[in-house]
Amino acid sequence: MHLAYDDTGSGECVVLIHGHPFDRTLWEPQLAALRGSFRVLAPDLRGFGRSPVTPGRVLMREYAADIEELLSTLGITRSAVVGLSMGGLVAMELAATSPERYWALGLVATTAEPPSPQDLRARDERAAATERGGMGVLVDYMQAGLYSPACPPAVRARVDAMMAAAPPAGAAAALRGRARRPDYRPLLAVLDIPALVVAGTADPWSDAEVTAEIISSLRRPELVVIDGSGHLPNLEAEDQFNETLLAFLRRHAPWTAR
Repeated sequence: MHLAYDDTGSGECVVLIHGHPFDRTLWEPQLAALRGSFRVLAPDLRGFGRSPVTPGRVLMREYAADIEELLSTLGITRSAVVGLSMGGLVAMELAATSPERYWALGLVATTAEPPSPQDLRARDERAAATERGGMGVLVDYMQAGLYSPACPPAVRARVDAMMAAAPPAGAAAALRGRARRPDYRPLLAVLDIPALVVAGTADPWSDAEVTAEIISSLRRPELVVIDGSGHLPNLEAEDQFNETLLAFLRRHAPWTAR
């Protein structure tokens, strides 16, 4: 699977993995903030942005395998990996499969818990509705919880347009795959990797309870809670998020151990 991607900056590599139903442009502020210190790689996951669509169902492991293939093609043997929401699940897949390849892990507005039977059914139903009715079905659902009350209108407009532009078949395949994710908590428990966990206090999905489960599963967690932010702290609280992420990566980059 040949993914579309942005590749900017130089130095130790940081891979940024977007959530659902977004694309790599979600990370534009972070590319600008990080590229002066790191090589930053931001791919479009399969089925999003300019990457090819696989209809039906795509599992988190398949998204991870695509990124492993991209890193191999680019000759990148070690990196940090940061994922937001569904991208966090993909980041966990990568780190759990080959922990020696990742010097730091970033988990933003995500979860480590498996879906409930009700969640699985709801996601399958939403996937079918998206295939029938287009991205408007999914955009309407996402708007109900994605943004905090204080989210800037310009952020809402940009993200709404990003979601509306996603291929319905790609978004539906991701919904079905995400509904069949494993329990990542035991996989995280064996990782000896510094892990930054970022959550917003106004996020109804990755709330305090969900975030606490991630923290309790990690051996080396660093928690940052952004007051008033919703499910997209990298955009709603861009400056604070960038400062937090940059400081974390600088602390744990391989050059600091030399």
